[in-house]
Amino acid sequence: MISRLQILLAAATITINAQMALAVEKPTSTVLSKQETLQRAFSENRFGMFICYNIMSYGASWGQANFPIDSFNPKNLDCNQWADAAVSAGMTYGLLTTKHHEGFCLWDSKTTKYDVASTPYKKDIVKQFADAFRKKNLGVGLYYSIWDSTHGVEKGKMDAKKLDFIKEQLTELLTNYGKIDFLFFDGWYWRMGYRQADFSEIRALIRKLQPDCLVADNNHIQGYYRNDYVMFEGPFGAYPPKDNTMAAEICDLIVRGNGWFWAPKSTKLKCIDPKRTAAKIKDLESRYCSFMLATLPNRDGLIDVNQLNCLKEIGSLWKPNLKRKPLPPQEKRVIFPVQPVSAKATSGNGSLAIDGIMHGVNYTDWVTDDKYPQSITMDLGASYSGLELLFCVPTHKMGPERSIKEGNVTKYQVYLSEDGKKFTKVASGNWPANAKPSAAVFPAATARYVKFEILAAKGKASILELDVGAYSAQPKRVDKAGK
Repeated sequence: MISRLQILLAAATITINAQMALAVEKPTSTVLSKQETLQRAFSENRFGMFICYNIMSYGASWGQANFPIDSFNPKNLDCNQWADAAVSAGMTYGLLTTKHHEGFCLWDSKTTKYDVASTPYKKDIVKQFADAFRKKNLGVGLYYSIWDSTHGVEKGKMDAKKLDFIKEQLTELLTNYGKIDFLFFDGWYWRMGYRQADFSEIRALIRKLQPDCLVADNNHIQGYYRNDYVMFEGPFGAYPPKDNTMAAEICDLIVRGNGWFWAPKSTKLKCIDPKRTAAKIKDLESRYCSFMLATLPNRDGLIDVNQLNCLKEIGSLWKPNLKRKPLPPQEKRVIFPVQPVSAKATSGNGSLAIDGIMHGVNYTDWVTDDKYPQSITMDLGASYSGLELLFCVPTHKMGPERSIKEGNVTKYQVYLSEDGKKFTKVASGNWPANAKPSAAVFPAATARYVKFEILAAKGKASILELDVGAYSAQPKRVDKAGK
């Protein structure tokens, strides 16, 4: 069995050799940014365990508030069994559902009594998970749902107190369990929106507490919009394209027929085919996409035998391709966003390009007329120094075909202004009509208004989200004197 350490060491050797070769050809391109270094390390995960275990495992319905927690008493819970199962499958990490949409916490949280400490079981499961997986040299990831039906963290009901509630819980998770390799959010973009539960503020907290923790959200956008790595949700038909070079992950279920959490019928359901799964992991590996398999512990806190056998067989059939080239250098994108407060467009509803939300699985797009030029002017609410790029996420399909030709911007210009009257062009260029996210990069500048002008597109331009900010440091708000 090849260990996670062997995979990472082999990948590091390949990376060093590749960078030495590049150094001869292009000396200026050999130094990876910290972000790219972390993304490259993430791309070496390849195969991991999504541990779907929470109050839904005990009968709660999806998103059900205040489900009784007195039945939560897994007398045989053994996180070492989970870790051993992951090792048997050749996995390199685990992701635990610390809190799902129902709001039940698998740790002793000072923010609520709706947690494991208030159940007959009482013991901290997040700690047991983190300790067990680290002991086996497996990476540690935490899943956290922003949407919380029990505590009223809902779209349309947010306020400063509820934002503080989120931040307090995240502070507990990111300070009490050692190094967290990655944090995966759910119930945010597609349910709450990045404006109601402020993305920039939450992301800044995570960066402060765990600087090397990569963050992703189950936002269905399949691009680097506010994400450090890209998440594809397999059951919805999402899949990375063959030419994908983004650090990515796809999740799917080990058993189908009862959802993401254990149910009594889980023991009788047939697991996924190990041979097909091994082939799928290999295919995803070539696309720089890790396969995260949802494994469902039962009410005793153990993984059922049918799942254990399946995992072991997958491990006997799949081995990582240690000769795969490292993740290629990444395109610059917004790492430190500045959220526009409003947007005006020459046609269509420009506010939909900066709303930071989708409704379930339905996108909200800014769609223009088909006569060009068309433009959108975004007001940041104040002047900010250090702005470096505009990031465009075009409308796209969720399936493996993902690319659409209609609506893609093919020629653009970017202008900046401090007063909304005098604009200076800072970037221009051409993008292929392939539905991939694209960046317009420019020298660091100070501005309040950002104008994105579309000179050409395939039919009516259709944009899912526009992001403004920087890739090197957090832009700073400045007064009229530029201070």
